[in-house]
Amino acid sequence: MSRTIIIALALVATLSAAFAYHLLGKTEQLKADNSALIKERDSAEKVTNNVLRTVAIINDIARENQDAKQQIALEAQRTESDIKNSVASDDCANRLIPDAGVNRLREYANSLRTSSVGTDSN
Repeated sequence: MSRTIIIALALVATLSAAFAYHLLGKTEQLKADNSALIKERDSAEKVTNNVLRTVAIINDIARENQDAKQQIALEAQRTESDIKNSVASDDCANRLIPDAGVNRLREYANSLRTSSVGTDSN
């Protein structure tokens, strides 16, 4: 009977060792899979951060362009008002534009040319 118990114990030990080896292999595979997933996650985070940074830059540029357009519109309104004030008391239909109005128009045109030098029309 002791021989049967020894054989049974040996069989249980062998099966336990085989099962432990199987679990060890699974554990190693899970570690490798986990490592690969961590690398993929890190890469995806980098891409997402770059996209967010790019969107922020584009939003800043759009805001700056909108501000510049508003400044141009305000300057155009001021120019129009200055011209109207300079010719308000003159009979414009029969006269040349007053020097103050001409100078103001030239200044405005030059400022537009100066500000558009750095822009790309494409």
